[in-house]
Amino acid sequence: MNAVPAFAIQSLRPRILERRARLEAAAEALPADYVNDLLCEIDAALERIDAGTFGLCEVCHDTIEAARLEQNPMVRFCLDHLSGEQRRAHEQDLELATRIQSRLLPPREVMAAGWETHYRYEPAGAVGGDYCELIPEGEGTGLFFAVGDVAGKGVAASLLMTHLNAILRSLLSLELPLAEVVARANRLFCESTSASHYATLACGRTTADGVELCNAGHCRPLILRGGGAERVDPTGLPLGLFCNGRYTTRQIPLTRGDSLVLYSDGITEAQDPQDNDYDEERLIRALQAQPGADARAMAGAVLSDVVRFRAARPQHDDITLLIVRRR
Repeated sequence: MNAVPAFAIQSLRPRILERRARLEAAAEALPADYVNDLLCEIDAALERIDAGTFGLCEVCHDTIEAARLEQNPMVRFCLDHLSGEQRRAHEQDLELATRIQSRLLPPREVMAAGWETHYRYEPAGAVGGDYCELIPEGEGTGLFFAVGDVAGKGVAASLLMTHLNAILRSLLSLELPLAEVVARANRLFCESTSASHYATLACGRTTADGVELCNAGHCRPLILRGGGAERVDPTGLPLGLFCNGRYTTRQIPLTRGDSLVLYSDGITEAQDPQDNDYDEERLIRALQAQPGADARAMAGAVLSDVVRFRAARPQHDDITLLIVRRR
């Protein structure tokens, strides 16, 4: 029995064969010993696929981390059994990824005319695949905001998040309509990543009357006003699934004291020791338990409630919570 599901091997084998073809094409310009070593490494991976041992650590025979196989199909050892040199290289990669991701995150609180925001970003590991953005627009009179979730976890997901971040920041500089920003981001993300990669995204802009919102397959944003809560359904598919995807926006009126809440499923799918999900309803109750509170207090109350709910159960997914509140 294969250590990796058959459908995953079907996608990895062509990538390994492509590496072999590219190596052979460049062989004349490289040292022969170096080329032979790499060819042996590639052939060994193909042999592991044929023998049904692909994806198993050669020391403990447990399954190698899926994200690492996706990133490099040649890996032969799980994280627990890396050599000293490999472990140091892995730690350096994590440290670099952590620094890059921390620098890409926006300031914790961004104010625009009549608006206050606060977000909390808590990756499950050293780095995460959630995306959070706050960018003032119109000389500080408006605000672009977004929360997203790239498929996968760890370093591989964080690299895709960085890619999505660069795409959106580049498009925002063109001052395009929101629906066009998302449509172009989808096309660029789709054309520059593999078919197995996608990202959900909820984003919007503040307006004179409230917010303009676009939801590409992400968790349903919540509108809090007058003691009640409204859910906003998606207006399009996740980014990266279809290059010609279409996206629409919704205009949502917000008055003084109203809030828009964006979040990732690391909150609603957090589980307690009995395998119960935190779910959307509990999130709403935690938010409504803070009447009149500012965005920072609301976010802190929710994250504290999630920790109480999980009890001794560890965090298994990245958590992002963004609150945009009209002052």
